[in-house]
Amino acid sequence: MSTDPAAGATAAMLRARAAQPAWAALPVAERAHKMRAAGLAILQRAEELAQLIVTETQKPLAEAYSSEVLGVGDLFAYWCKHGPSQLAPRKGLVPALEMPGKKAFVQRVPRGVVACISPWNYPISLPMRTIVPALLAGNAVVLKPSEVTPRTGARLVQALQACLGDVVTLVEGDGAAGAALVQADPDLVVFTGSTRTGRKVAVACAERGIPCELELGGKDCAIVLDDCAVDRTAMGVAWGILTNAGQNCSGIERVAVHQGIAHVFVPKLVAALERAARDVPELVTPAQRAIVERHVQDALNRGAALLTGRLDADRALPPLLLTRVPADAAAWCDESFGPVAVLAQGGDDAELLALATDSRYGLGASVWSANATRAHAVANQVRSGMVWINNHSFSGALPDLPWTGMGDSGTGVTNSPDALAHMTRPRLVVHDTNTKPEPWWYPYGDKLVALMRVLVARQQAGGIGATIKTLRALNARMAELSK
Repeated sequence: MSTDPAAGATAAMLRARAAQPAWAALPVAERAHKMRAAGLAILQRAEELAQLIVTETQKPLAEAYSSEVLGVGDLFAYWCKHGPSQLAPRKGLVPALEMPGKKAFVQRVPRGVVACISPWNYPISLPMRTIVPALLAGNAVVLKPSEVTPRTGARLVQALQACLGDVVTLVEGDGAAGAALVQADPDLVVFTGSTRTGRKVAVACAERGIPCELELGGKDCAIVLDDCAVDRTAMGVAWGILTNAGQNCSGIERVAVHQGIAHVFVPKLVAALERAARDVPELVTPAQRAIVERHVQDALNRGAALLTGRLDADRALPPLLLTRVPADAAAWCDESFGPVAVLAQGGDDAELLALATDSRYGLGASVWSANATRAHAVANQVRSGMVWINNHSFSGALPDLPWTGMGDSGTGVTNSPDALAHMTRPRLVVHDTNTKPEPWWYPYGDKLVALMRVLVARQQAGGIGATIKTLRALNARMAELSK
């Protein structure tokens, strides 16, 4: 590995760019066949990869499997089965009367080389949601994993290269390596990480005219209505707060509960959090723990109270549930990215919605209610890219469903056919079999003006009479051109 970030990024980009044309020239069905083998190669390394994830991220082995390794098979299966039809050219609509003899097709062609800059919290599942559709679409990919999880990223690329060669290459290092990768001029940058860094990536890409997709932070809220199934809701919200030790962009960091059931729900939520504490590991980095501790201590200094957990420098952070947090406190406004959530109460659905949407982020939210009509009415008013009813966040493991946000959460899309809109670009091909001059060609004349007026009238009126007038005007114009 080069110690010079620029040299390493340039070398990886050159290898990927050299491999990409031959890969893109393969029929998509053949690419899918090769990728199935790559997916199997990764699954055959499941235990090794899961153990690497545990070592580098400290997450429980159960989560390493459920949220990382297990989804790889589904990703490859989905894209290799459904991707070819989603990438197939579509027929464009050309009006036969005004423009006879013409056929149009819109192709989806690869961007070229996609730079995937991925974080440490999900070192396999997050990059693979970009890598798999990007490769199927005919791109090459340069992966820059987090410096916190370098071995997982390197092993993942090795497994892919064993089947696919240099259409997947690796850049290792910290933020300087990521910046160098953007400077190496990929054809698309897909960045997943913090909002602060994402803005820097967006600026760097804009300066070089490179399209970028940003999947950034979040401050998801669980909206707990007074008709919810209290026991299940408490368990689900606790999981949403604590999964991956809260190091999850769509983790629940705010809970808005109807005051009519707060006396029942809150003790059950506290109990669920405390039961789960043994399965919650320490945060991955000391810097991340420092952020969480700062948010919590600031809230406590300003009158908040802990309903469960306490700060203890000598122990792993326990689940931390705060109440009475000021609306301008960092714990309420900023992404904490740890096993911490703030709880507030509202008297009706409108007040709960106001609490839920009081955020500059807009990734996900959940609504918990036994009344489907009421739940959907609330969900439709949430300002976010995703809303789950009676669950939270799990849909990231489903390849057909888009993962997307708004506001400071970014507007990038991973998963689903919608992701192909940026993995590829449209290319129009028009085939004209007409043997006569076009009516709008030179020389201009009175009959062309008359034809244009008839076409406008046809758009206004429609019907068979307008069509007949159009045909007459067209015939007159064609006769004029044939003289």
